[in-house]
Amino acid sequence: MSGPAWLVTLLAVAVVIAVVVYLSSTAGRLDRLHRRVEVGQDNLHRALQRRRDLADHAAAIGVLDPASSLLIANAVARVDATEPSDRVATYLAESDLTAVLTAVFADPTEVDEIIDEPGGEVVARLADSCHRVEIGRRFYNDAVLATRNQRNRAIVRIFRLQGRAAMPETVEMADAPPEGFAGR
Repeated sequence: MSGPAWLVTLLAVAVVIAVVVYLSSTAGRLDRLHRRVEVGQDNLHRALQRRRDLADHAAAIGVLDPASSLLIANAVARVDATEPSDRVATYLAESDLTAVLTAVFADPTEVDEIIDEPGGEVVARLADSCHRVEIGRRFYNDAVLATRNQRNRAIVRIFRLQGRAAMPETVEMADAPPEGFAGR
């Protein structure tokens, strides 16, 4: 082969290697993003479970008035009654629990009084768990959006770099901590 033929062959091999390396790194990034979504979802589910457990415990131990305890217990029961596979119903029930907690713990002064009573540390831990739910959902949704953006790129769709992974979906629910939990 003459000099220019070797150069063309070498250039073609270099381009093929560069494309393979780019596709491989893109697939690796997409895989890491999918793992980040899974971790975010696990963290969100654990935060929601902890919030439910603490809300149920706060309703059961007598630190709240009977009406508030009943409202919280009913909201927790509605969440527990949903099928985990039914995302819409589960997150609607979780939003209802958020609304009940917001109504019960609306006044910071009352929350401080409850926390100062025996058993009130459960309410303080509930405040922390409400903040963790909000943060967990935000991190999860950020991971989902980053993954969806990567998957919507033409190169990913053309070469099917996403594999068989399902397209992740954001979680839409009310998750703002009650006003009474501000600063906790």
